[in-house]
Amino acid sequence: MTRYLFALFLVVAGVAGWAVHSGRVDIPPHWNPWAPLNVADPPHWLTGYKLQRTAADPALCSAALAGSTLTHTGVADNDNDTGDGCGWNGAVRVNDARLAPAFTLTCGAALSLVMWERHALQPAAQTHFGQAVEHIEHVGSYACRNVRGTGGEGKRRSQHATANAFDVTGFRLGNGRQITLVNHWNSDGPEAAFLREAHDGACRFFKGAMGPDYNAAHQDHFHLDQGPYRICR
Repeated sequence: MTRYLFALFLVVAGVAGWAVHSGRVDIPPHWNPWAPLNVADPPHWLTGYKLQRTAADPALCSAALAGSTLTHTGVADNDNDTGDGCGWNGAVRVNDARLAPAFTLTCGAALSLVMWERHALQPAAQTHFGQAVEHIEHVGSYACRNVRGTGGEGKRRSQHATANAFDVTGFRLGNGRQITLVNHWNSDGPEAAFLREAHDGACRFFKGAMGPDYNAAHQDHFHLDQGPYRICR
């Protein structure tokens, strides 16, 4: 009986999925896993799937970014231009004042950055300080180098080598207040709680989100990437 019910469930689910995908059943785009990602929609259990699907499709990713408030421009592919395993494909130039200085980042990682900033970072800042984050402090994205600080030196390329990672060192609030990982991660005030909430939020939208609890090499920044491995630490 259990096997019968399970088989029946699979058939029903398959028919329902086909009906939604083919358009024979109309549901709100927010709940349609095949509808384009709208960065303004509140996240729910389908958001991760829609984000990854969008990031993997250049046209969908470009359209989703265009629907965001992130100031950016397209850049030409630069695959393996500066060394074996380095360079980027499908990247954008982020020249937004909230993230100055400008940097190059893959469209997928830029889309994760948009989702994180909108749905995790800004709400955390409002919760803990009643202020918006005015500027995200960072040390850039693209760097033709190998993994550091995890025993991988000289063995494999970092996600930075393909402009698929972004390192955040701190934040400046609307009232001018500075919050940095190196000074506040282990503090006793609301800054530490805010930073931990920001990190946890990054895990929802990035494949990789590493901070001071990961290793000594990340004691002063969040490493955020859209690489092949899921890690949140």
